[in-house]
Amino acid sequence: MTRTPTRRQYLTASAVAGIATVAGCGGDSNEDEGPEENETDDEPVENVNYSDPEGELAFVDPQDGAEVSTPVGIEIEVENFELQPVGEDTTPENGAGHLHVIVDEGCVEPEYVIPQEDGFYHLSNGELETELELEPGEHNLCAQAGDAQHNAYDMTDEISITVTEGDGGESGNESADGNGNESDGENNSTDE
Repeated sequence: MTRTPTRRQYLTASAVAGIATVAGCGGDSNEDEGPEENETDDEPVENVNYSDPEGELAFVDPQDGAEVSTPVGIEIEVENFELQPVGEDTTPENGAGHLHVIVDEGCVEPEYVIPQEDGFYHLSNGELETELELEPGEHNLCAQAGDAQHNAYDMTDEISITVTEGDGGESGNESADGNGNESDGENNSTDE
């Protein structure tokens, strides 16, 4: 499956290419002012280890290869990772953040921002469960942790499921608490 780069990935790649070009030049040119700094609120934080986090996560429900009906109940478990709701003044901390369920888009590279668009479901209240309305057919799901600014950790689990029409799927994909979850499958992008 081919993934289209996000605007942020494109801009980051362009900036890196520009910096590499400037750095490789002879340096005697007076017209070389260098690239402008990228000033965004969602830059990775230096003290956060995105590519080798201590924590782990895994899908509990559904299991890889399961046939389920919609809405699909999602349950994720985490170890050595502090779940925090996203807040306006939240500063990223190493080993802390919130979870995401990514449908048919693949996991996001570490340090890149997890988009807030269709196919990317943010569990921004620090929850471990949600329900997703998915079309019948095969779907690839990625559970991924992100920091308070939605920068991706290399902390993922991937499964494939088949959503059946009607009630033909397993009923074991209902939420464990039997209550409506805060996350109802909508793109829960509370704040950045």
